Amino acid sequence: MLLALSGCGGGTKSRPEAQPPAAGAPAATPGAAGAQEQTATPAACPTKRERHFVKTRFLANAGLAAGTFRRYIYRPFREGAFNSGAPKRKRSIVKAAAAAIFAFDQLRRARANAQADPALCKTLIGPIDKLSASMKDLHGKFKGGQADPTAIGSAESGIAGFHKDAAGAGAGFQDKAPPASAVGG
Repeated sequence: MLLALSGCGGGTKSRPEAQPPAAGAPAATPGAAGAQEQTATPAACPTKRERHFVKTRFLANAGLAAGTFRRYIYRPFREGAFNSGAPKRKRSIVKAAAAAIFAFDQLRRARANAQADPALCKTLIGPIDKLSASMKDLHGKFKGGQADPTAIGSAESGIAGFHKDAAGAGAGFQDKAPPASAVGG
């Protein structure tokens, strides 16, 4: 047995060939900025629900993502909390960074639930992916101590569009306030 194990791992390493996506996996298409963006194709979407309470879970996750964004990022932005010289600016930016990562996680969960339902999958995977990329970008900027008004405005319009798309798919959701422990109070 030692001889068999000692023969493994020597020599040069090679990179695996690029594989096509597995059956049921979303196909990747190039985005506008050259980044890879996931979109759901009819072949990638299930033909029947794959989990219990998919729509309920989706509504909860999407509502938490939107509510967190609006409470900890958009409202402080409108009130000028991220402006230079604003009182408690650093605290507002730290909370916004935590809120962006929490919203990103809730969007990840909403995507998994939408992926398990045929109707939600076909309609909402693209908007969720765009919004997730926006939240990840916001988190990076807040983590660096910056508050980019353009990125915040873009994320707000993305949330509004996501609300409209979800309502059109029969999954209209309300913004929900996150638990205080999720973002830091």
